[in-house]
Amino acid sequence: MFKTLLTLTIMASSLTAFAQMSESEKRNVESRLEGTLPEPKEVENKSEYKIHMGLTAGVNSPNGDAESSPEFGINVGFQPYIPFGLGAEVITAELGDSNVQRTSVLARGSYNFGGDIPVLRSSFVGVATGPMFVDGNNVEWSVGPLAGFDIPLQNKASDFLSLGLQAKYLWTTGTQDSFSAGLALKYWY
Repeated sequence: MFKTLLTLTIMASSLTAFAQMSESEKRNVESRLEGTLPEPKEVENKSEYKIHMGLTAGVNSPNGDAESSPEFGINVGFQPYIPFGLGAEVITAELGDSNVQRTSVLARGSYNFGGDIPVLRSSFVGVATGPMFVDGNNVEWSVGPLAGFDIPLQNKASDFLSLGLQAKYLWTTGTQDSFSAGLALKYWY
């Protein structure tokens, strides 16, 4: 009984705290939410293109009997229309004990978040698709979602490095689907 009363008291006090917010505080909360999902608009200057190139290193974890293995790649991209990004990446991984080498050449599309919330403003979600070369002689198709973030190491509009994390799941037409996650080091022009 005591736990139920305590829970109800905490819930009621948190609701009344929100109700007591001034109108300006409520507008501030609403503007933070609106700022997280930027309004689509044309790029007006070079820094808004967010041109970048980078290196990725992580773990590729295929479904099935193959073990997880290291994955390495390079990527390039830009933002042709705010907040949408386009890019390409080449990633390669040798699947654990099977000695199967998979190299993917992926086109990427992403939605870039914004606003003032520290990690969320540097985050993105998207999709990647393209051919996957298995042992150099088989070609399969892969597609899947991706998500990640890039935290700037310097507070500049251009010419800076960022360090982030990226995760993606790729469905393939032939070999095992795979989940991969890793670090992304990017240089922004």
